[in-house]
Amino acid sequence: MSLKKRNIPIWAGVAVLYLAFIGFFIFLYPITEDEIICPAPNSDCLIWTLTTVCARFGSVIQIFLINGYKWLFLILGPLAQLGLVTALFYLINLRLPDFKTLKDFPEISALALMCVFLAAQPDQTIFWLSGAANYLFLGLMFICFCALLRKSWFEPDFIPYNKYTAAAAFLIGVILGMNNENSAPMMFCLCALYGFSALALKRPIPKWILSVWAGIALGLIIMFSSPVYYKRSNMDFIRVALNARPLSLKLYNHLANMDLFMASSLYILPVLSLCGLLGLIDKFKESIKNDNFIFFALSCFISLVLALALFPIAIRPHRAFYSASLFTISALFFFTKYVKDIYKFNLMPFVAAGIFVYSAAIFPSFAKPYFNLYRQGQARNSILAQTLKDKRLFCIYLPKYKILPGPSKNLTIDFIDAMGGKHSAAENYYKRKFISGEELSPGSYIM
Repeated sequence: MSLKKRNIPIWAGVAVLYLAFIGFFIFLYPITEDEIICPAPNSDCLIWTLTTVCARFGSVIQIFLINGYKWLFLILGPLAQLGLVTALFYLINLRLPDFKTLKDFPEISALALMCVFLAAQPDQTIFWLSGAANYLFLGLMFICFCALLRKSWFEPDFIPYNKYTAAAAFLIGVILGMNNENSAPMMFCLCALYGFSALALKRPIPKWILSVWAGIALGLIIMFSSPVYYKRSNMDFIRVALNARPLSLKLYNHLANMDLFMASSLYILPVLSLCGLLGLIDKFKESIKNDNFIFFALSCFISLVLALALFPIAIRPHRAFYSASLFTISALFFFTKYVKDIYKFNLMPFVAAGIFVYSAAIFPSFAKPYFNLYRQGQARNSILAQTLKDKRLFCIYLPKYKILPGPSKNLTIDFIDAMGGKHSAAENYYKRKFISGEELSPGSYIM
């Protein structure tokens, strides 16, 4: 067997191993409150979700996955994660990995690990069904869109223009416009930046860009016109009070969230920004003419803006920084290519070795809480199955999950427990009353 043919099974084996890794942690993750928020996941539930809970396109994906819970997510979730890694590689290199050799193996391996351990809240953005629908799947769309823009910049005729591609571009644009509250406006701005840059540099503009831009605009209108934002911002007196604060105070309070976001990726973004500035000072002319430096700087800028754009939202989960964390990762890889171009030094083996050592070191403390949560989920499911059979039980006792801490705040499970709060979702879904025991603790509400 030739060396080229020997390498293909290695790539295939690693891909299967990665798919199994993602699928296994999806399997360990129990059902959350969001999966039972609609007793009948159908078109009525979808409309209710889009107008009450979440106006993103992820709601469509979520309802689709819930109808096949959990086997469908076990198939599509790992494939989406592998697709994200491949899309990031394509965005950085404008090509797919070379499976005939192992020259791309360190880079693709580092990307695969970083997309889990350095992404914002992987438990909620990758392994949780409702979270993955709104972050992993939509993040994949975002990265594919950016990769297409970069490819078209160098090959304007990469996609032929006709009435079919124009219609497809418009439809895709509508979906992209209903992505996330920070990434969807960013895609609209990137289209504008593409057009203005092409005009300034006298480069051809693909005609489909206008179609996708119009579609994104319509998608943004549909998403932000939904009453969900008004309803969620007025859910309780705390949100109302926080929303009443001036923007300057919100921006100041957002600094702590920015620190948490940067800490989730080991402060790579500020370090890269400083290194990029030093490189610019050292070799200004060479740097501004280098494509990898330009896209490195653009990735840093996109990551920072995606994170900063969340400051007006009074209460935001850390998972909202997911798309920003993906561009921090892409910035790192563009920077390694820039250093190799300008300084003739290959950083990639050191980056790959570093992320491998880091991942191996934290993996036991990362995995243990998932196994513990799975065992609690199995015990709860067993109790629930038995007690639901007894029609005389008008109130069922199910204790709230106890979550073990992970290796860091970003890698600690933030589980949305149906037994948390007033657990009305569980009561509506199962048509029974529930008690978790916390209702009797000091300072809690009385049922």
